[in-house]
Amino acid sequence: MSLRARALQAMSNGDPSPGDRALRTALSLATPIYAAGNALRSTGFALGVKRSHALGRPTISVGNLTTGGTGKTPMVAHVARTLIDKGHRPCILLRGYRGGDEAGEHQRLLGDAVHVEPNPDRVAAAQIALGEDPSITCFVLDDGFQHRRARRDLDLVLIDATNPWGFGHLLPRGLMREPKAALRRADAVIVTRADQAGPAEVARLDNEIQRLTGRAPLAHTEHAWAGLRQHEADRLSLDTLAELDVMGVVGIGNPAAFADTLARHAGRVVHCEQLPDHYRYTRKQLLGLIDLTKTAGAGALVTTEKDWVKWSLLLEDEQLDLPIYRADLAIRFRDGEEALIALIDKAVA
Repeated sequence: MSLRARALQAMSNGDPSPGDRALRTALSLATPIYAAGNALRSTGFALGVKRSHALGRPTISVGNLTTGGTGKTPMVAHVARTLIDKGHRPCILLRGYRGGDEAGEHQRLLGDAVHVEPNPDRVAAAQIALGEDPSITCFVLDDGFQHRRARRDLDLVLIDATNPWGFGHLLPRGLMREPKAALRRADAVIVTRADQAGPAEVARLDNEIQRLTGRAPLAHTEHAWAGLRQHEADRLSLDTLAELDVMGVVGIGNPAAFADTLARHAGRVVHCEQLPDHYRYTRKQLLGLIDLTKTAGAGALVTTEKDWVKWSLLLEDEQLDLPIYRADLAIRFRDGEEALIALIDKAVA
């Protein structure tokens, strides 16, 4: 079991073994230190000691309360496409992890219609982007809820219905970056993966969000696979997997959701390698995973667009005799899409 999987198991109280109990105790002892630092930072902004800075263009933030995957990247892409369709030239500002996966994914998904600027300092990144491209009309912050130095005109927070409160604890005992009360800063809350939780669970979550913020969630969405990509120009039907034995490899914030979706679409999943978010692959490792796929008798390897951004560079000189498919992920709104568009229009007006 990977270190990440072991930590998640401990966080979720999934194993009563002495080893997991010891790990939970260690994580619990470190949590007050994180909580104190978080509270001090929040107090600094509340008292005006720490300040937010305008970025020079209307700004929309998409973020969350927990670490891991709540669907920020596809939601950011959806917001950016909405802005592009309305004649804007958005710039996506994101932290920029060492692997460059999310920046590359946005560029692949949106092409030249969007400027992507990776930099942990979003305020500095905005100035760099405007210097390079004065035609930018607005900014979209990817994972911006906690980056309070960047002033925003619309603050959207995503809550994952499958694990809304990060096992109920702040980091490192749980996955919460901030306490639930921080949701009051949000202009709107969107519940993601609403299809993967029961109606009663979603209703309870809606009630809790309304209690915390005074407003019901703006929208509910589903994460759906719209198809598969094998080459740059074509989208294949998901039926391509229906009769195949496949192996999955994924390094994202919520790998279990990927594994579950793959199992629903594939004939059989021989194995799904679940790696930490922003995982840094090596060429040797990828070739080993391809060999493992073939040895296991699978007819294809399936991954995500985010992972493929890194894979494509490592494998560009390889002559591959195994199909590698990447899931074409899309956000589908159960409700609230028109309300979101209205808020976006207001923010960039």
